[in-house]
Amino acid sequence: MANLMRRLAASSVVALAFSPLAQAGDNVPDRDALKKYYNPLTNVIAQASGSPTAHLYVGGFVSELEAALRSPPERPRPFLSPQENSTNMLVIAAVVPPKGYESLPIPVCAQQNNKVIGTWQITNKGEVLPVAWTGATTGEVVPGVGVKPACNAFIKVARADMAQQIAEAEAKKSGQTAGLSAAPVVANSNNGSLRPALQ
Repeated sequence: MANLMRRLAASSVVALAFSPLAQAGDNVPDRDALKKYYNPLTNVIAQASGSPTAHLYVGGFVSELEAALRSPPERPRPFLSPQENSTNMLVIAAVVPPKGYESLPIPVCAQQNNKVIGTWQITNKGEVLPVAWTGATTGEVVPGVGVKPACNAFIKVARADMAQQIAEAEAKKSGQTAGLSAAPVVANSNNGSLRPALQ
């Protein structure tokens, strides 16, 4: 009986947390699955960076991402972890999906020494999948401002693509267009944009 009550309580929390998604007809993210991405993300970032302390950076990133997912923004929101950084540091960037669209893949980019060292997406099942990126891979030098993050171009495209997918989904809800694809997102090699992959 106690186990049943715990399961009911847990499922109620998940249902309440993601009820806008259920109403929107999207796949509800599995919170336990989302927690599973820490180890795969650590592995791919450690391999890409060669850093023995990658797990510390990934730990900080995951903490910030989980906090953002618990209180999703109104629009797709990019962030860098750590916030205070330099061009030679390992920095991880992502785009947080907005409220109602938490099940969208989360684009992630890692940079070090002013170069993109890898791009991935975290699915709502907790999978960490590589994303091919053919856009800019170094930070742009802006006179009087300094060097923009190397992941800046990827994150800008990922954010715009997520906003477009949401606009298509909203239009579909109102009956105006074909709508949002739940397919994994990959980079379009022609223009560097991110679009759903063909299944």
